[in-house]
Amino acid sequence: MSLDDSHLDEIEYLLTQSLNGVHHLFDHTTIAKILSRPNDEFDPFSFENLQMVQSLFAELLSQESLPAKRRFLHQLDEASYEVLVRTYFHVVDNSLLASKPEQH
Repeated sequence: MSLDDSHLDEIEYLLTQSLNGVHHLFDHTTIAKILSRPNDEFDPFSFENLQMVQSLFAELLSQESLPAKRRFLHQLDEASYEVLVRTYFHVVDNSLLASKPEQH
């Protein structure tokens, strides 16, 4: 399964909400737990990880409703769940940085 335009629209919506501090997919406790553990070695956009990340996101976004998306997330193994959280917030962080004007 690959990402199509409707998936991209949904990702954009979720990211916009997250930029405002509203995380529909992940609870704050889980976010804090995962992101408090350093993992500088993980690059979600490396050649080795990109296909796995894209597949996980496509499967997540193919779920018809927010509750279905949450059920999907809770059925993932711990490593896959962590990959999704880290990738998602990597994108959120980069989106936030890109939206701010450059400061000198």
